[in-house]
Amino acid sequence: RVISFLRQMVEHNGFYRTRTGGEQQFVRLERIQFVGACNPPTDPGRKPLSHRFLRHVPVVYVDYPGETSLKQIYGTFNRAMLRMVPSLRTFADPLTNAMVEFYLMSQERFTQDMQPHYVYSPREMTRWVRGICEAIRPLETLDVEG
Repeated sequence: RVISFLRQMVEHNGFYRTRTGGEQQFVRLERIQFVGACNPPTDPGRKPLSHRFLRHVPVVYVDYPGETSLKQIYGTFNRAMLRMVPSLRTFADPLTNAMVEFYLMSQERFTQDMQPHYVYSPREMTRWVRGICEAIRPLETLDVEG
């Protein structure tokens, strides 16, 4: 339904709004762009977008980042996070390397061919970073050695 509504807005530059009493009023849209992101329809629970809709939009496929990019991205996150506890700053690179290595090994070991719900994305590592951040937040005021 949402895709049909978007298609109507793109094809007709607007949509009909029902007013009280059942009267229809056309709402015109000008200089509007729709930008979206979605997973491929091959992922579990996803449905392909219709060709009637896709004929109106350019589709750009961006794959997940590789190992080098993951280390750069999550190294930045981890360095920023570990600044909260100065005595942990030196662990940012080893933590990043371990996270990326574990993520890639798990992704290789547990495939969708084994179980359809084995879907790995960098979102998993983002959740780890947020979890670690929550865990170390109370350490901001504690000394690691004591």
